[in-house]
Amino acid sequence: MQNIEDKSSFQKSLLSGLTVLLVENEPGLAELLTFILEGNGARIIPASSAIEALNQLEQRQPDVLVSNVRLPDEDGSWLIERIRQVEGACRELPAIGVTSYLGEVDAQGALRAGFHHFLSKPLDPDELVQEVLKLTGQQ
Repeated sequence: MQNIEDKSSFQKSLLSGLTVLLVENEPGLAELLTFILEGNGARIIPASSAIEALNQLEQRQPDVLVSNVRLPDEDGSWLIERIRQVEGACRELPAIGVTSYLGEVDAQGALRAGFHHFLSKPLDPDELVQEVLKLTGQQ
């Protein structure tokens, strides 16, 4: 029983101290991603659109961005391109692009737009956590 508790504490602390700007317009998926990231110790700054994400960035400095590439109005590629044009620390924000529309959005396009890594839905929770750790230098 001791090992199970120790492992649970370790997993919850993997992302401890990290803040994730989570941009997801699908409420169910936003809730799932929040559950995964918070369950591993991260603090979440939620946004449901690219414009809302940019507004959040004016107020806070997250450690990493996890964004749906396909968003209503302005998409995730538009968002990351705007972030890369901003002066200051925000410009270098580590970013993971996520999509389930592989036929419409390809990984290379997301990477060219400025994302550091690309994940397809359905997401593997462990892969998401490991990518956040890699991009933030915590691994």
